[in-house]
Amino acid sequence: MTEGLTPEQIEQWSIAELEAGRLPVRAQERLAMMTADHAFTSDLTVAEHHAIRSAGFSPVGQVMGSCVYHIGYTGSWNCGYTWGGFTSGRSTVTEAEGLRASLYEARTLAMRRMSQECAGLGGDGVVAVRLTIAPFPAGGLEFQAIGTAVRADGPVHARQPFLSDLTGQDFAKLITAGWVPCGMVLGVAVAIRHDDYGTRLQARSWSNTEVSGFTELVGTARHWARDRLRKECARVRGSGVVVRTSTLQVGERACRSGGNDQRDHVAEAIVIGTAITPFEHTAGNRPPAPLPMMRLN
Repeated sequence: MTEGLTPEQIEQWSIAELEAGRLPVRAQERLAMMTADHAFTSDLTVAEHHAIRSAGFSPVGQVMGSCVYHIGYTGSWNCGYTWGGFTSGRSTVTEAEGLRASLYEARTLAMRRMSQECAGLGGDGVVAVRLTIAPFPAGGLEFQAIGTAVRADGPVHARQPFLSDLTGQDFAKLITAGWVPCGMVLGVAVAIRHDDYGTRLQARSWSNTEVSGFTELVGTARHWARDRLRKECARVRGSGVVVRTSTLQVGERACRSGGNDQRDHVAEAIVIGTAITPFEHTAGNRPPAPLPMMRLN
């Protein structure tokens, strides 16, 4: 596929493919080799492999998608600060929409490219998906999605690949119980709140007291993230979401509209899970009741 081409030509070709919404040339070449070899690679454990096989699916190959994203403009926001001194009023929680959109788009791009690799291998979906973020040496952040593509053993196949962050064992339990994954869904929120006079007073108090401004900040961030997760679930026509990852990171930065020693607190909330929906069984092919299990440790 790339035989006889220089590295510069391959790079230009790959950039053109990415801009057209397709996979990089090297990824296309790797998928072609995997298809020709008729052998799969995976990052599944032995237990996960056997669980997936017991549910009527077979692994077809390890797939991944990545996106190196430079986050420059994060969007302007009104952090609730008003001129007039410390007694100018109570701050409100707003959002850095530019930053939120960037964090969402980068993850979505990585998952979309992983889904394209799954389709290239003839898979019905991807299980045990892991989403990671790491600094890129040349600058920016690399968002990566990696998992194992699987294909149903029977004649019925998905019209488009599903994504799931469930383990192989949990995926098998889901299928056996009569449910199927619709896709991975995520809710992202980046909430901003200015440290107003009341917040600073509570945070520096000698008494044990709630810092109500911080409570409002983290509560609002989680609420926005979960609300967007719910909307994502409805978009992929899921009946519910099995959440596996829920994180909250809080930091501070100098207030853009304040003077010296004026700070904003920033809360980034992310909720990730698998949207699921039930499928019908014939009368003679109903799944068995879930098996009660007790851990011995």
